[in-house]
Amino acid sequence: MDSIIGFTLLHDLHSEPAKAALAAQRRVLSPFRHLSAKTLEIGESRLEVWGHGNLSARLHCLDDGTMLALVGSPHGRVARTDWPAGHGLDRLQDAQLPWDGRFVLLRISADGRHWIMWNDWAGSILVFHARVNGARIAGTLEPVVAAATSPSVSHLNLPGLVSLLINGHTLADWTLSTRVRVIPPDSVLEWDDRGFRSTPRATIGPTEDLRDAPWNELIERMYGLSRQAIAETFSGSSSWVVPLSAGLDSRLIAATAADLGVPVRTYAWGSGDTVDVVYSREIASTLRLPWAHVALGSDYLARYTSRWAEWFGTTLHAHGMYQMAFLDAVGGTAGGPIATGFLGDILSASPLFIEGDPLRGQLYGPWHTHWTLEELKTLLRAPVHEALEVVRAEIDTLAGTIPGSSFKKAMLAEIWSRQRIYTSFQSTLSDYWRGTGTPFLNRAYARFCFALPRTALERKRLLGDVFCRYHPRVAAIPGTYGPEPLIRTGRYLLKRRLALGLPSSLRLGPLKGFRDVPPRMDIECVQAHGWKALWPLDAARGLLDEWLDTTQLDVAYNEAMSSTADMRPLRRLQSVQTFAWWLLQQDGLTPDHLP
Repeated sequence: MDSIIGFTLLHDLHSEPAKAALAAQRRVLSPFRHLSAKTLEIGESRLEVWGHGNLSARLHCLDDGTMLALVGSPHGRVARTDWPAGHGLDRLQDAQLPWDGRFVLLRISADGRHWIMWNDWAGSILVFHARVNGARIAGTLEPVVAAATSPSVSHLNLPGLVSLLINGHTLADWTLSTRVRVIPPDSVLEWDDRGFRSTPRATIGPTEDLRDAPWNELIERMYGLSRQAIAETFSGSSSWVVPLSAGLDSRLIAATAADLGVPVRTYAWGSGDTVDVVYSREIASTLRLPWAHVALGSDYLARYTSRWAEWFGTTLHAHGMYQMAFLDAVGGTAGGPIATGFLGDILSASPLFIEGDPLRGQLYGPWHTHWTLEELKTLLRAPVHEALEVVRAEIDTLAGTIPGSSFKKAMLAEIWSRQRIYTSFQSTLSDYWRGTGTPFLNRAYARFCFALPRTALERKRLLGDVFCRYHPRVAAIPGTYGPEPLIRTGRYLLKRRLALGLPSSLRLGPLKGFRDVPPRMDIECVQAHGWKALWPLDAARGLLDEWLDTTQLDVAYNEAMSSTADMRPLRRLQSVQTFAWWLLQQDGLTPDHLP
């Protein structure tokens, strides 16, 4: 699977900033010795790319010397005939790119002075950019771009910090530094001597086109479109790996793979008694797909967190190291790239995003909020009122750009915030280790979902009926998608009756799933290794104390150490971990320099 998975693009940076950026790039990429790399000098610009296989297959030089670079993992196989001709890109905002999936298309003029970039409609590959004394840099690694900007605490983006602490991620084009920005989703971006500018493309938008469509027709269309999207993704490789949970998205990918006869290996990770592990094994067995359980141990937070921070930077809280441990565990096995359910959940279900009027910066309900508004006011030593108003104004601006009902606004707003900035890390991780496919990042499927009536999406009603009609065997298996399976068989009802008559600790064997044990790996790591699992909170304690009431970190830590039932205390610490790492960079320290 030939693919470019990341890049750094520099213009007129033959100086200390360029040296700092390239040194940071070498440091971030050093663990990935299996990746190919290529450097191109294009006029006054330098393009560094890395990825899998033959990178030249994703580079195309036009007759006038303009260079095109396709970054990411578009669905299926990318042929030379798929590349848009130069004249097709002249009207930038109207250019129709032929690919679905995760991608960024770069166009660099022959003299290297004019850069143009198109991204997918979800903005699923984050690209960061900055200007440095008239020079410029853009790339997929935030710490690389930030290294070129002479980091300083005076560059703190306080509204970005406020959103990170409340929601677990930044908003819009924010990072924690005012000097480093993120490109917006579904846009055409340009950099030249006049600066940076972006133009929205409106590839996907809410409609009410299917409000009165017959229900049977909706079932047929959702089934057909999802199957086509998954099949198109699978055509890009002869075999695949599917991380299989007890939810519906990965279950749909696995069931379709079984129907199509695609060679697939499935995996589940974490404690063996969790709902995901118990029922994913049953799903794989029912579909006759190979399945393996990967036990992650209790030290992966201590082992991977500094590497995560140096890689992902400051747009999201420190979460995802469990997947790094999983990917390392299966790194040498057969199976090809990884198919993920990215965007499947938000396209087929009600959004987490608070409809209508988010609470002054709080995007999600209580369970997904890190620090509440009241907690934040006592946590931060800096005045937060004005920063909260900036966050709220940005949310209003986001909602104002989306047409339609508040429900549909919330769907697309969540894709352009949480899904783009936070959830996309899963696809990025998979891409670095093995390559990835994202079937639900498909324009036809997304347009269908955005045209559905609200009742089709609440409680995943329509997707549930697709399972009941076309995948009844796995529809009868319980999971994390609801309190009951989609199809309640007599066998299930008997097992449930037996389980409810026993205490949870005795629900073993065929009744194990009724213990309803949620994933708790991160908390178990913290309870096993204490502050070491929460790096760099301890190392940056003195720096943090200038900005935060750190006694509140101790309260959250003690709560996380005493129970595995509530993830929120750990989420509070994870959002501060990101800020702590940012402070260490401003202080001139990196993990290599720490004791």
